[in-house]
Amino acid sequence: MAAAILAAVRPAGADSIVLTSGRVIEADHAWLEGLEVRYVRNDTIYSVPRELVARVEASDGGPALVDPDVRKSREQLASGQAQEALRHARLALFRQPQSVTALQALAAAQIALGDMIRARATITEALSLEPGSPLSLELLGDVLAETGDFASAREQYRLASEAAPQPRVHKKLEALGPVAGPVSSARFRIRFDGASDEPLGLAVLNVLDQAWEDHERRLGFAPSLPVTVVLQTARAFQDTTRAPGWAAAWNDGTIRVPVMGLDRPTATLVRVLRHEVGHSFVAARTGPNCPTWLQEGLAQWLEGGDPGREDASLASLSRKAALPRLDSLEQPFVDLPEARAQVAYAESLSAVAYILKHHGEDGLRRLIAALATGLKTAEALPAAIGLSYADLQRAWEKRLVASKQ
Repeated sequence: MAAAILAAVRPAGADSIVLTSGRVIEADHAWLEGLEVRYVRNDTIYSVPRELVARVEASDGGPALVDPDVRKSREQLASGQAQEALRHARLALFRQPQSVTALQALAAAQIALGDMIRARATITEALSLEPGSPLSLELLGDVLAETGDFASAREQYRLASEAAPQPRVHKKLEALGPVAGPVSSARFRIRFDGASDEPLGLAVLNVLDQAWEDHERRLGFAPSLPVTVVLQTARAFQDTTRAPGWAAAWNDGTIRVPVMGLDRPTATLVRVLRHEVGHSFVAARTGPNCPTWLQEGLAQWLEGGDPGREDASLASLSRKAALPRLDSLEQPFVDLPEARAQVAYAESLSAVAYILKHHGEDGLRRLIAALATGLKTAEALPAAIGLSYADLQRAWEKRLVASKQ
């Protein structure tokens, strides 16, 4: 490790470490590590307690006390070596897991490599350690812009610019274009991410209002606040309802739907909208206390079509191998391989179809209500429909077996 550090810290000038006593230590490079200020001088690493240091003046006029691997990561990224930048950022984090500058360097490398899911998690952690950091806000804006969430990206760039005006952030704001006007109702707030398309917005609003009425009739409740829907007119339309890696991005309280290329709500767009509004309904009632299999099963049921449409394929699969247990599908499907994720979605709808057939819509309402009180799924199931997790698993699988006879 020491050799790697020495290789990264050979600047042309010197950093000046000013001690509280007035003494000045000239070093090739200085950085903060835990409760110590470490520095290199004549190819040897030294340290001094942090409380004895009044300030450090960087040789290059930039920020002082930058970890050598963070500095190297920035240099590698600037030269187009994103993989090397990633490696040095990870070295810095190995020494200081809660270093904001190291997290920022890691996020920047992840963005350059196109790994937006990890980049968003990294920069979110950095913001939790140092809320309001202009660079972290800018990096989060970069992630959001790369994933097509231009409205949210614009907001992060604005916050970053207010905290510390930078020409490059201003250019990023300008590149996103002006904010389009809203189309709204009492139930929905529609925003455009990209060029405004009011006719499409009004047509989508009619679909959303119909979905609201249908879902409220079936579930017996509705969100108390309007739901914000962002129509991404600069992002090509796709079916987002079975995209586990991006599920949180499409509906994290705000529904985001790519609509570029559409001039009216197609059958697929209607299904996507109904699905996402279903998620918003359930989340409004249960918060995070709803297992993913139930959340996804309910959303697929509410989008329309035969609730038992997945039973035949699952029955066929069950001949070859045991299906995943429902209690293993409580967490988001984001980390599942694509094939397993598709089975998980199918199983989610099939389980909801079983509850509907044998306990009716009232059974689902009772289950949602039990989860809304804070009960865990294993407690909510017997309270709502009189079945334990194991009982539900056996009964549901028995129905699948019967359906393939």
